Amino acid sequence: MREMVERTPRWLSAEGKFPEMVISSRARVARNLEGFLFPGKLDGKLKKEVLKEVRKAALSLPEFKEALYFEISELSDLDRVFLAERHLISLDLLADGEGKGVIISRDETLSLMINEEDHIRLQAFAPGLNLEEVFEKVLRVEEKLGEMLNYAYREPYGFLTSCPTNTGTGLRLSVLLHLAGIVYSKQLEGLLRNLAKVKVSVRGLYGEGTNVEGNVFQISSLLSLGVSERETLESFRDVVEITLDFEKKSREILLENMKEALEDKIQRSLAILSSARLLSFKETAEYVSAVRLGIGIGKIFDIKVRTLNELLLFSQPAHLQKLFGKEMGPRERDEKRASYVRTKLKAE
Repeated sequence: MREMVERTPRWLSAEGKFPEMVISSRARVARNLEGFLFPGKLDGKLKKEVLKEVRKAALSLPEFKEALYFEISELSDLDRVFLAERHLISLDLLADGEGKGVIISRDETLSLMINEEDHIRLQAFAPGLNLEEVFEKVLRVEEKLGEMLNYAYREPYGFLTSCPTNTGTGLRLSVLLHLAGIVYSKQLEGLLRNLAKVKVSVRGLYGEGTNVEGNVFQISSLLSLGVSERETLESFRDVVEITLDFEKKSREILLENMKEALEDKIQRSLAILSSARLLSFKETAEYVSAVRLGIGIGKIFDIKVRTLNELLLFSQPAHLQKLFGKEMGPRERDEKRASYVRTKLKAE
């Protein structure tokens, strides 16, 4: 766990396409094992049997060579939240950790949750807009696991899952998008209506049921029944590209109609981040969003997008406490967060 605290995961490296607007791309597949009830109906003994079987298969793969493995029941509450903040486990995996586990590749581009809502939730991550990369990677690893594990599959439905909305391919694609232009120009409601029409969900920073922080939205595909994996990829990629075009046009409108106010917001945000003595995570995310927008519209040149990704990651409550090596109350966290942000920006 200490190794993870000291590094930034590759999917936040800002190496991909459109890193200022697209923070990361993710592909996830859900699978269950034949002969076992879904995790929500399994007793503790059988959950451990599934855990053991899936773990053995996964750790034999080259993609999980020298992987990190954690049993959720053995982690502290702080460590569980730390992994969730890193998007390596879901909030659902946090509760009632008995018989649950996670396997994480060294570079954190692969995560396999065991006994979450389904027996297997395999995720692949990449920086920027890299849907093809995560799509191919997650399906390649899923196929290798399927050679050792007997997946629950029924014609004409496809792969069986705990929630019917995942039945079929079990595939979900998602991107973390920074949509400050759309938010600032008050066009978010229209975007949400349009995305709902094409069966795409819009969620907060940590997925379903979470709040939007720093104008970062998780946009996810929804359909998995009656469509192929490739069809899901192509249709979702089209939606993402349309959304990015909308964001670009929103920024142009802002620059045309409220240039001075926008520049003032960007520079004020940078000034606060550079000098504040107390910062909540919500405030940090808001100010980082404005500075990120400033980079995107060519108003800030001396700060890297990767640095802003790191500020967003390590300013989260659990990351901050792990970084400083102790548990802290809200006030002390706000002090340490402001100190961390000042130091990070000064180093640029």
